[in-house]
Amino acid sequence: MDFLSATVLSGITYDILKNGLALNVEHIKERLKGWVGVEVITPQLSTELNKLNLTKEMSEIAIEKHISQSSILLELLSSIKREESKNIIVQHHTGSGDNIGRDKIIK
Repeated sequence: MDFLSATVLSGITYDILKNGLALNVEHIKERLKGWVGVEVITPQLSTELNKLNLTKEMSEIAIEKHISQSSILLELLSSIKREESKNIIVQHHTGSGDNIGRDKIIK
């Protein structure tokens, strides 16, 4: 499973700051669409990011270093997972034989 990383969060944070927006719950939530668990954690993410005193003059790398040094942020990030697309295969089988597609072992 893909966990939200400090690198991804630093890019999102950089984009928000670069556009002159505040690091608030709404802006962070908007950028984190498609991630599971964001609704609950976004207020905490916003609070912790604001504690870092990040500015729009900082680069993505500088922002990532600040995020990586925060144990609270890293813990929050590990609880956010990317929504997975699930492929469901439905097989209908009639007649004799089986419907094993590959790697069948017969003894």
